[in-house]
Amino acid sequence: MTDDTVGRPKLTTGPTLSDQAYKALREDITTGTLQPGQRLTERGLAEHLGVSPTPVREALQRLEHERLIERDAVRAIRVADPSVARLRELSLIEAALRGVAARLAAERATAAEVKAIVAACDRAEALADNDDWDEARVRELLEVTRGFHRLIDEAAHTQTLIDMISTATAFDWAFRLKWSVESHQDAASLHRSLEQHRRVAAAIEARDGTAAEEAMRLHTGSRAEAYLAIAAGNTRPTD
Repeated sequence: MTDDTVGRPKLTTGPTLSDQAYKALREDITTGTLQPGQRLTERGLAEHLGVSPTPVREALQRLEHERLIERDAVRAIRVADPSVARLRELSLIEAALRGVAARLAAERATAAEVKAIVAACDRAEALADNDDWDEARVRELLEVTRGFHRLIDEAAHTQTLIDMISTATAFDWAFRLKWSVESHQDAASLHRSLEQHRRVAAAIEARDGTAAEEAMRLHTGSRAEAYLAIAAGNTRPTD
């Protein structure tokens, strides 16, 4: 385990122990605490979570089904390390799913949810107007823009869709956090991305599901292309 995992609260016993193990391990994968390609063992994970190997084994089966972990020919376990081809597939799936989420949000969002979505745009634009860029500010902006998407997903009011988006973007956060600055060629590129956010928010506020879906697909696709260009130079080319 990495130093980031030190001090994690132990899981409690109960009928949902395997669910708790699944959620904890999934969180470690999606946040980059467990790195792509990192080798894992059931015993090590069980000790890390403070549980017996059985709930960990059940959690790993679910994660393997989602292609978040892999087993090699000798059944050794490692965190999945998606190729550029796989990342491209996931980006296409993400764009489609987020487009649907935006459409449903335009139809179903409460007034308070719409207000929060618009406020997230305001916050991101205020951060982008500051020329003092450092790691902390980049992370803050990325968290705000990630929150913008999460607000829209939640405003769609369908857990199934949220779960599907979560799977499609499982390797997204750590990668974007590392390469966020490089993904924009200049300040104008960043502002174009935030303008796309604003168009999505405006369509949701206008209750125009078609426009919201189209704007979100365009935004998600354009950002994916920028990150895929970086991924092509930093990951293996084939599955």
